Amino acid sequence: MKRISDKGGGHGGSAAPADSVDISRKGREVQGLMDSISRLPETRVDKVNSVAESVKAGNYNVQSGKIAEKMISEMT
Repeated sequence: MKRISDKGGGHGGSAAPADSVDISRKGREVQGLMDSISRLPETRVDKVNSVAESVKAGNYNVQSGKIAEKMISEMT
């Protein structure tokens, strides 16, 4: 764990209780993932709208073979 402390000095010579924060390895991992997510591009509204229009018009074709291939390639 990483520890950050502030001794709070400068109070007339008396020792103030230390403030500290402990950040676990998991916490640092989560923060790193959150930073990565924040750098991802925003939703491509133009693409979403295009697909939504195709679905509404009834001409959106799902290519199940390509979907299956992609799923399998992601698992291996």
